[in-house]
Amino acid sequence: TNDWTDGIFSTLWRKSLKTKKGENVWIVLDGPVDAIWIENLNSVLDDNKTLTLANGDRIPMSPNCKIVFEPHNIDNASPATVSRNGMVYMSSSALDWHPILEGWLNHRPSTERTTLMPLFEASFAAIYTYMWQSLTPKMETLECNYIRQACDIMEGLIPIKIDPNSGREDIAQLPPDHLSKLYVFAVMWSIGALLELDDRLKLQEFIVARCSLDLPPLSNYGDTTT
Repeated sequence: TNDWTDGIFSTLWRKSLKTKKGENVWIVLDGPVDAIWIENLNSVLDDNKTLTLANGDRIPMSPNCKIVFEPHNIDNASPATVSRNGMVYMSSSALDWHPILEGWLNHRPSTERTTLMPLFEASFAAIYTYMWQSLTPKMETLECNYIRQACDIMEGLIPIKIDPNSGREDIAQLPPDHLSKLYVFAVMWSIGALLELDDRLKLQEFIVARCSLDLPPLSNYGDTTT
């Protein structure tokens, strides 16, 4: 029918104009920079701050809206695009897993920090290094993504308790042995998430042999993958 249908970005762009006064909108574009679509944003990034669509619509940028690009590289971006953006370069070698873990634990109860920090420091780096050097993940992922996934899994596994009187939510206080078992699960399903079954078995064997962790008993060890 040749009818125009807004895509994801233009839909979010229109919604940003409907926000209330005092509300800030951040649109984060975390995919690879494509030479075609990034050129279409040049009118947004220059002084006009207007999105021009293929159907002729011109949508101005909301005063309280900001755009953040998080690409792995800018190989396909033209000089015109690069010159319209402020750049913050963060090397993957400069931002390893430790500060990300620290930032997450700063918002967790002190009992969790006391238990989890030694576990991560004792084994996470060794497990990650073994995976990176000896195994073959199905997709290239940065170290910061692995630790972020481990933290997210931990956060999802630790239950939230609700006070029946006030209805207030609070983080349940788990004993150290319970947290250590959750850590094993989180590490296996963050670092091992992108591995095939054979490589997961190798990772499991490495953890059993090299890491002093509270591991569950394994039956039929040769035929078992975590």
